[in-house]
Amino acid sequence: MAGQCCPGKPVAKRIRVGGQDVGIAELDAILRKAFEMKGVSDEGLKKVLLRELRIHNYVPPLAEKEYLKGLWDAFMRYREQHKAVEEDYHGIPREEIPWFPSINYELCSNCGKCCEFCHRGVYIFDDGPKVAKPSRCIVSCTGCMALCPDKAISFPSLVELREALRVLRAKYALKKQ
Repeated sequence: MAGQCCPGKPVAKRIRVGGQDVGIAELDAILRKAFEMKGVSDEGLKKVLLRELRIHNYVPPLAEKEYLKGLWDAFMRYREQHKAVEEDYHGIPREEIPWFPSINYELCSNCGKCCEFCHRGVYIFDDGPKVAKPSRCIVSCTGCMALCPDKAISFPSLVELREALRVLRAKYALKKQ
């Protein structure tokens, strides 16, 4: 843990390895990387998880299977928590919902506050902020827009969102939530 002996060092999150709690550096990043890989088999995901674990942590060779078991359990919990948010919105595939930020680059000063704010990874910063993964934006969230000091971020209106959801609910034969 960050504290008296290691100021500035990030707090390691823990997984169960061989019946003991073990701190894992960059656990969220490791789980997120595997989660973002679409169409990969469980065996392929396990290889990715183990590779990423080794990049950020020492894994004793004799305990590798136990580490992978603990990491896989953590990944299954992570996947379950994030699955509904990632894949659909009330039964509608998320990528079909036209809700994501737009950046007016004439107003944008490249401060990057939107990138820092968004924990969903909608933005990347590449010579300025860019919307990289629009379908990861939480439907009806406008937090980055409110935070932008340049007022360079916009979203569709809520009227447009409601109309799009109405059309999509009809398309998928869903009742209004």
